[in-house]
Amino acid sequence: MPRPKAGGSGRYTYEDYQTWDGEERWELIDGVPYLLASPSTEHQQILMQLSVEIGGYLRGKECRAFAAPMDLTFSPDSKTKDVVQPDLFVICDPVPPGPRVIGAPVWIIEILSPSTVANDLIRKMNLYQRAGVREYWIVDPMENRIHVYLHDGAVLRWQREYQPGDTLAPSMFRDRVIRVDQVFG
Repeated sequence: MPRPKAGGSGRYTYEDYQTWDGEERWELIDGVPYLLASPSTEHQQILMQLSVEIGGYLRGKECRAFAAPMDLTFSPDSKTKDVVQPDLFVICDPVPPGPRVIGAPVWIIEILSPSTVANDLIRKMNLYQRAGVREYWIVDPMENRIHVYLHDGAVLRWQREYQPGDTLAPSMFRDRVIRVDQVFG
């Protein structure tokens, strides 16, 4: 199947998404396709640092960390209209082998880039809120800040902004303290 037009008027499903050819990376949010730009070196360095910190911490535990590119859907239905590739996410449910992870992660981290700001701060946040994601971190490399949102049972609420010199820990893993300097260093 030919590739969709980013932000076009068509609505697509995971079933459609699986048939798209080409090397581009796409996400679907409410059936609308969004083309993902190639990440910057700064973005990748931050992602690698967080992956090492979190992946190492979770080794031997029941939760698992996944980094982009990894498809995530919140429903096993092939007609789902949401397929995202969060920069980093942690899921504590069993994950069978396959081309995607299905379910609601307990923690999602997105690293902002100029091309993803609207999706990360609005579209994806709304999607993650509806899916019941417990914790959402938005990492802003332009400002060297990490914004933490926690799900209060109804919405993802902003909790606090962290900057170099601060430490923070995810709400589910309080003993995994992360130094903000190391994330951006």
